[in-house]
Amino acid sequence: MGRTVGHQAGKQRPIAQDVVAIVNDVLAQAIAAGASDVHFEPTAGDLTVKFRLDGLLDEMERLPKILAEKVITRLKVMGGLLTYRNDIPQEGRIATAASTGAGRVLDLRLAVFPTIHGQRAVVRVFYEEPALAELDKLGLPPGILARLKQIAAGCQGVLLLTGPAGSGKSTTLAALLRYMVASQGGRSIVALEDPVERHIQGVTQVQIPPQGEMDFPRALRSLLRQDPEVLMIGEIRDAETARIVVEAGLTGHLLLSTLHSGTPAGALLRLLEMGVEPYQVTSAIGAVVSQRLPRMLCQRCRTRDSAGAWRAAGCGECFNSGYRGRTLLAEMVQLDADLRKAVLAKTDLEEMEAMLGRRGHMTLAHNGRRLLAEGVTTQAELDRVCGTGSS
Repeated sequence: MGRTVGHQAGKQRPIAQDVVAIVNDVLAQAIAAGASDVHFEPTAGDLTVKFRLDGLLDEMERLPKILAEKVITRLKVMGGLLTYRNDIPQEGRIATAASTGAGRVLDLRLAVFPTIHGQRAVVRVFYEEPALAELDKLGLPPGILARLKQIAAGCQGVLLLTGPAGSGKSTTLAALLRYMVASQGGRSIVALEDPVERHIQGVTQVQIPPQGEMDFPRALRSLLRQDPEVLMIGEIRDAETARIVVEAGLTGHLLLSTLHSGTPAGALLRLLEMGVEPYQVTSAIGAVVSQRLPRMLCQRCRTRDSAGAWRAAGCGECFNSGYRGRTLLAEMVQLDADLRKAVLAKTDLEEMEAMLGRRGHMTLAHNGRRLLAEGVTTQAELDRVCGTGSS
């Protein structure tokens, strides 16, 4: 069941209502609710509007089919896109002044894509979040926080952050870069991003356009000749970028990047699958951090079940979801002699993770038990973000 924010899910607006007012109202509602993404999805009978709240997508309302094309056209005008091209994907930015509540919004990114029922649009919202700007305030376990600071003080090697989309990897990297700037002045720090999500004082940030001649491999090769000490690569997306990142980590550069992988062990094996030589992985990769963002129980309405475990209830404060906000859950693996031997032997994922378990590695599930004991979240939520059976 969708949550109620302003208009009820499924409720039709008057067809005569001004399209400009509709779009502004939807964006204002999304920002007021703290949505990270706003989806405008065309169907055979309407244009469904969905908000991503605390990582989950919920239907908010349905606009009449007759308004669908006009709404998407209005979004394209706001994003500076070609209104007469309905057959190609397009990406743009919407001026934050165009939406209510823009004082807490850093950026609005628009992506439009053609479907069989018309054009689909997604607006991604980036908020000003001072509480997440500092590494010490992210909620990392003390041991992982201390080890990240040690890595930040180093001069070479590769730190990888893994996790699904929307798990806070970019936020952690941005906070780590700010920590470097504040604690280690005088270092040359360059970030390659697509897109640049947060501006960081003291860091040279380069935006890699989705189309164009300058892609990640070309930009990375060129930057290595610009005397950088620290390089942040928004995401390792292909084998060529992976090889360049690893080689740079072996030649006196500190590299920070993200990789889509479920576990730290899975990230190491994915590099091997990308064609990086095992000896390069064992020599260059210093540590892998995997993280998730489980939803937190609404402190206003949470209740205990008959066994004493906290559970979600639902109230107006949390849009009847039982959850409000998210918290950081993380695990970290640093390469030691045994793990390097496993990588060199190309050990499979199951055996590598079993080896980590035998030596007492604290997984996401283990670290999640603290959140359960403190009534921060529920087992169902941990199962959702970590995988069923994460207890």
